[in-house]
Amino acid sequence: MTTHHQVNELAPTYGQKTTDVNADFKGAQVAIRRAAQRARQVAQQTGTDLIVIRAGQVVRLSQGKFDPAQ
Repeated sequence: MTTHHQVNELAPTYGQKTTDVNADFKGAQVAIRRAAQRARQVAQQTGTDLIVIRAGQVVRLSQGKFDPAQ
């Protein structure tokens, strides 16, 4: 038979939200901008159109109508 021992470990923090929500949003904005830049590069490399939202409207930009370095 085994005996029970007292264990002093921190409880796991799975699913807990961070207290600094602004930092999370800033990180998300940076990631979205990075993904948008990569999408422009891929569109240029593959010769495909780029779909973006401008002034609330979905717009298709043909090759040469967008700057991949933007």
